[in-house]
Amino acid sequence: MLKYSRMSEPHITCKPTADTFVRFGIVMAALFGFAIYFFYDGHTGYRKKNETICSYMAFAELGKQALESTADAWRAELESRPLIQAEQVGEELMAVQGELRFPLPKQCEAAKSCPPEVLDHAAMSRSWSDCWAAYSNRLHLPISPGEHAYDLAAIREQWIAGGVFIALGCVLLYFALRTRSRVMELRGDCLTVAGQQFRVSDISHIDLRQWGAGFKGCATLTVNGRKVKADGMTYGGFNKEKGEPAEQFMQALLAQYTGEITEYALPETSDSGD
Repeated sequence: MLKYSRMSEPHITCKPTADTFVRFGIVMAALFGFAIYFFYDGHTGYRKKNETICSYMAFAELGKQALESTADAWRAELESRPLIQAEQVGEELMAVQGELRFPLPKQCEAAKSCPPEVLDHAAMSRSWSDCWAAYSNRLHLPISPGEHAYDLAAIREQWIAGGVFIALGCVLLYFALRTRSRVMELRGDCLTVAGQQFRVSDISHIDLRQWGAGFKGCATLTVNGRKVKADGMTYGGFNKEKGEPAEQFMQALLAQYTGEITEYALPETSDSGD
C-alpha cells in the first residue's frame, strides 16, 4: 500500500485543461466539416456531378451520330436542341434518361443548348472525346465523370447525413460547455467531482487502476453505492511543469480517506534460476 501524507484542511481546485478543449475543438471541427460536406453535396455537389456525367454521355452518343450525319444537317439539328434532355418537375430541373430522372443545377446551360464543341461537326466526327476534353476544360468540369448519376433519394440521404453530423456536433458542444462550467475540487472534506458534491466519508471504495498520466487518468469513486468518475486528464491534468494538479488532488483526497483502495500493480517477475 502506498503511503499518503496528511494535509490540514486542503483546498485544491482542478479546472479543465486547455488540451481538453483542443480535443473537443478538433472533433467538433471534423463533425461540422463533414456536415458542411454532406450539405454541399445535397444542395449543389450531386447536381453538378449529374450535369457532368449526363453531358459526358451526351457527347459519347452524339459522337456516334456525327459519323452518320453531314455538317449542314448536324448544325441545323443541334442548334435547336439542348445537350442534355431535361424537364422541369416541380422546383427541380431533371435530366431525362429513359424512365430515370436525375436532378440538375437550376442554371444548367447544357439543358438549354448545345455547346460550340458539339456543333463542330468535323471535330466531333474525328474524336468526340477530344471535344469533351475541350468542353470540360472550358467549364472546369472533371474530365472523368462519376460512375453513375444521383437521384433525389441519394440527395435526401446527403441532407440526412449532414443533419446527423450537425446533431453529433451539437451534442459534443453541449459536453464541452458542461465541462467548461465544472471543476474537480477538494475543499476540506467536501468534494466536487463530475458535477456532484459529497464528503470524503461518503466514499466506500477508490479504484486507482486507471489513474495517472500513463493510463487514462481516471479514478472510480464508489459514493453511497454509486460510481463517480474522477477524470484527472480533463480536470487539472498531469503536467509536471504545472505541478500535476490532478495528482495533487488525488494525494490530498487519499490523505483523508480511510476506506478500501484498489491500485494498479505490475505483475511480479521471477528469475528463472542461476
